[in-house]
Amino acid sequence: MIILLLITALAQEPAEHENRSEKVYKSFCVSCHGEQNEKTPYHVEKTVEEKSKTIKYGTGPMPGYSWMLSESDIADLISYMDSFHKKD
Repeated sequence: MIILLLITALAQEPAEHENRSEKVYKSFCVSCHGEQNEKTPYHVEKTVEEKSKTIKYGTGPMPGYSWMLSESDIADLISYMDSFHKKD
């Protein structure tokens, strides 16, 4: 029931674009990718288009999220995930 409520809350389109990437990541990605995107393969070297396609349609055991994420949500999520791998 809680998962259904989370999905419903995240699926609602805000009036203005709001960066929800941290909330989306912690709700749907952290269990496989880890707190700092350190688990399971994340291919930093792939293009934004390739990463976007993976998020939209899924790959292997990862489901697609095109049903609930807008293009801007996906772009924000990619930036958020990439930020864990930036060299200082």
